Amino acid sequence: MKIPVLLLVYNRPNETKKVLNKLRQFKINKLFISSDGSKDNYKDQKLCLQTQKIIKKFNNKNVKIQILDNNYGCKIAVTKAINWFFSQVEEGIILEDDCIPNKSFFDFCKKMLKKYRYSNIKVISGNNFLNGKVKIEEDYYFSKYNHCWGWATWKHAWKLYDSEMIKWERFKETKKWKKLIVEKIERNYWEKIFDLCKKNKIDSWAYPWLYSIWLKEGFTIIPKCNLVKNIGLLGAHNSFNTKFNLKTKNISSKLNHPKKIAINDFADAYVLKNFFKPKNFLYPFRLLYIFKLFINNPIKFIKIIYKKLINKIND
Repeated sequence: MKIPVLLLVYNRPNETKKVLNKLRQFKINKLFISSDGSKDNYKDQKLCLQTQKIIKKFNNKNVKIQILDNNYGCKIAVTKAINWFFSQVEEGIILEDDCIPNKSFFDFCKKMLKKYRYSNIKVISGNNFLNGKVKIEEDYYFSKYNHCWGWATWKHAWKLYDSEMIKWERFKETKKWKKLIVEKIERNYWEKIFDLCKKNKIDSWAYPWLYSIWLKEGFTIIPKCNLVKNIGLLGAHNSFNTKFNLKTKNISSKLNHPKKIAINDFADAYVLKNFFKPKNFLYPFRLLYIFKLFINNPIKFIKIIYKKLINKIND
C-alpha cells in the first residue's frame, strides 16, 4: 500500500499490537506512529512504556516514530501528531490505536483522495453508522458529519483546522450556521458542545475539526458499508452505543459514484437521532436519560458518575 498512514497510540499495548499486525498484513510502506507521553502515575507509565516497546519493534526504513515528551491529552497530542504527519506528506490516512480497517478501506481512501482532491470534500471516513436502516444506492454518500474511527484527508484540508475555534462565537450568530443546522435541538446540541470545546471543557480535537470543516462549508464521504472496526470502546472518550460498532464489509473496487455532491439528509437524520442523540445531552431531556440509564444500566451509570467525579478532581 503506497498511501501514507498515521497511527495514533498512547497507553493501550494490546490494541496497538493488533492494529500494527493488521497494518503489517496490508504491507503499508509509509507508516507514521505518534505516541502521547505518559501521565505522572505508575499504571499509566507502565502501559505507555509497553506500548512504546511494541511500536519500536515495528521500526524500519518505512516507519517513522514520534514519542511526545509529555502527556498532552487528546486534543493537543492528536493535533501535534497530525501536524507532524502533514509536514511530511500531502495526503494520508489517520487511524487510532483501537481502529482496525479492512483491506478495501485503503483502496477506497486512495480513490476518494484522488477523485475529490480539489473539491469541498474535507474528510473520507471509513465508518458507516446507518446499521442498514437507510438505503444507500451508490457505494458512498455525502454527509456533514465527519466520523473519525479511521479516516483520510489532504494536507491542504488539514490546514483549515482551527484548534482554538477562533471564529466560533461569530460563526454561530450567522445565517450560514442556522442554514447548516436547521433543527433547533440539533443546533442547541452542537452549540453546547462547541462552547465547551472553546472553553477547553472538552478535551477533543475532533469537535474543533468538525467546526473547522463546517466553517468552510466542507463535506465528508461516508462508505456504503462499514470499513473500520473499533476494538477499544472502553477508552476515555468513548460512550457510544456499541450497536454502532458494526462489523466490516469489503466495498467494491469498481465504485458506483453519486452523480453530484450533496448531503444525504435522510442518512444524516438517522445518524443524528440514533448515534449522536442530542436530546440525551440537553436539559431537561438529559435528566430523563440519566434516570433511564440508572434503571436499565446501573453499571454504565456508575462509570459515568465516576468519570465526572475524576474530571472534577483533576480540574
